Amino acid sequence: MVAEQLQMAFLPYAPLKEELRIGDIILWPFYQKRTEYLKNQAIDAHIKQFLKQYVNHSKKREPLENITIVSYGSPDNFNPPSQEVAEEIRDAVKILFFATVIRNNSWRAFASNDFQLVYQHFRLGDDGIAPSSGSFIRRTYGGPRIDDILFIKPFNIASGYDIDYDGKILKALATLPKKTHDKLHRRIMRSLEWVMYAYNNSDGFSFDSRIIMMSTAFEILLDGFDGRWDFVNKVSRLICTYYDRAEKNRETRRVTINKSIIDKELSYKEWWAYEFYVLRNDLVHGKSIDDKRYKNRKDKDYFTLSVRFFEICLKKTLGNHYDYDMGERIKTSNIYDEV
Repeated sequence: MVAEQLQMAFLPYAPLKEELRIGDIILWPFYQKRTEYLKNQAIDAHIKQFLKQYVNHSKKREPLENITIVSYGSPDNFNPPSQEVAEEIRDAVKILFFATVIRNNSWRAFASNDFQLVYQHFRLGDDGIAPSSGSFIRRTYGGPRIDDILFIKPFNIASGYDIDYDGKILKALATLPKKTHDKLHRRIMRSLEWVMYAYNNSDGFSFDSRIIMMSTAFEILLDGFDGRWDFVNKVSRLICTYYDRAEKNRETRRVTINKSIIDKELSYKEWWAYEFYVLRNDLVHGKSIDDKRYKNRKDKDYFTLSVRFFEICLKKTLGNHYDYDMGERIKTSNIYDEV
């Protein structure tokens, strides 16, 4: 009799200090919780045998100390997920990713690579393994046993840090209505996916691509926009406050509108949106970009600022539709120092 095929989902490079629940999805630290959660000793032993093959890139190849299991409904549920459950799992990872990267700083920073989601089929009593990788061209290596393979942590993964996430935004995103007719929920999840793409930390990934991907994230979140001025107006409605009416926070520039050159006064936040859109537009259309254009007048790069602006637009969107407690004016005041 062939043993039942089981499947586990896990995040090898996103260590959590404690269990986290996002809807029906449970993310839990394997080594910390295995005794409590896994009463089936055969499952516990099989998973432990497999996960110890995930190792650091040092010469000693020490097993990773903390790996996060992703479960649906119950921590000991290892049934292969349905398409709907798999989507919920992906959404939970997007939420954890975003709630984490908005807390990035100079000494601890994460990228989308740290949130690589891995699925692994297994049968109890069978230590055969067929590792596969690739989202478009799938490569599979069949034949080895578990102990024959090592999964070595890439150098571009954060080194040994536990995930430090913003609990408030995570809770807000985790409690979004998930009914299929809730188009805003799906828009938000799709927009977060593009933020993940923009945070790819692979070697050779271009800064230009990050700008274009963040523009796509904005376009999805804002439900589209018709040109630069529509983008400026939509961002303005979400991010500007009465402080932006103050003369010190505004500037008049000469711009072209409908082939006419006119003087236009905007807040510095609105000018950021204008400059970001123009930069994105020129990149998409293959124009030559001077290095100075990748940073604003305060020498802040447009990608980093785009994530800050996206965060505020997302929080304001949640506040407008789902009674998200904005609190402290969503902490936009320090943006004035950067735009």
